[in-house]
Amino acid sequence: MVTPWSVESDQYGKVLSAIFDEWVRNAVGQVVVQLFDVALGNWMGLGSSLCVFAEKCGAALAIEHNGDLFSCDHYVYPRYKLGNVMNLSLGEMARSPAQVKFGNDKLDTLPQYCRQCDVRFACNGECPKHRFIRTPDGEEGLNYLCPAYKRFFHHIDPYMGMMAQILHRGGEAAEIMRFLQNNSTAS
Repeated sequence: MVTPWSVESDQYGKVLSAIFDEWVRNAVGQVVVQLFDVALGNWMGLGSSLCVFAEKCGAALAIEHNGDLFSCDHYVYPRYKLGNVMNLSLGEMARSPAQVKFGNDKLDTLPQYCRQCDVRFACNGECPKHRFIRTPDGEEGLNYLCPAYKRFFHHIDPYMGMMAQILHRGGEAAEIMRFLQNNSTAS
């Protein structure tokens, strides 16, 4: 839940956008920012390489020192324990009905508000662990960081669209820096 030291969603969106602005103008191809790379993959139609932004989850299992295996590193709680590697194989546990349901629940429990969102392709409701507030129409299961991600994904949309086009035509994403520099000096 939210604590006094938790980041406020609106502030988080502003910070992400400010960092992106610096990166897109000065560091594309030089500094790797996982969130930006994952977003670019989504804008290119490749899907998310990071579980929190994937449509479904369940591929990031967590194993403890004693061999206990859990559905996810965000869910290392007794309820999400799949078993122990001393008794079951990793494959059995990873393909178990409980784990398949865990992965599918990310999509299956997505509120209607999210299903109709124009940036759902980039967010997919983010991590279910953060889905503890209500949508504007009262449905449970909205991600606490939704306003941040909406702000951020709308902000980066034109740049990600340009980089996706550049990459689809065989160029390098870093070309966007020259484009932005040429267009800011022409104004």
